[in-house]
Amino acid sequence: MLKLVLIPIISVGVYYAYDQDVFKPERNQEFVARVSLKTNCEMDINSFGLKNLSTGKTVNFKHGEAFIRASGKDELQVVMAPQFNAVRINGVKFVAGSNVEAFQDCNNNQVTLENIFDSMNTQFGSN
Repeated sequence: MLKLVLIPIISVGVYYAYDQDVFKPERNQEFVARVSLKTNCEMDINSFGLKNLSTGKTVNFKHGEAFIRASGKDELQVVMAPQFNAVRINGVKFVAGSNVEAFQDCNNNQVTLENIFDSMNTQFGSN
């Protein structure tokens, strides 16, 4: 009878510990992620930003690099820099690491100057 009670309690405890990353404490540690961006886009590389999807914080790329506070379980995404908040792209997403190289492909018909200007015309144009 005692086994029937202990087994579910232990199972729930192990699941909770696994879910909270108790077995991988390094994933909870915060660090500054250095992300290098390469792109084949027609626009200046400083037009891009980096967003931590867990915290919502966005920083600019400067000379192809961005530094952002993250933990090992955070997901980062390449976005347009905050000063271009009217223009949106679906940038590449990746798991945060201390030193990451990202590539934003603009030849996939999502991010082109024409699409950006169409987006701006839709946002600011008069009908």
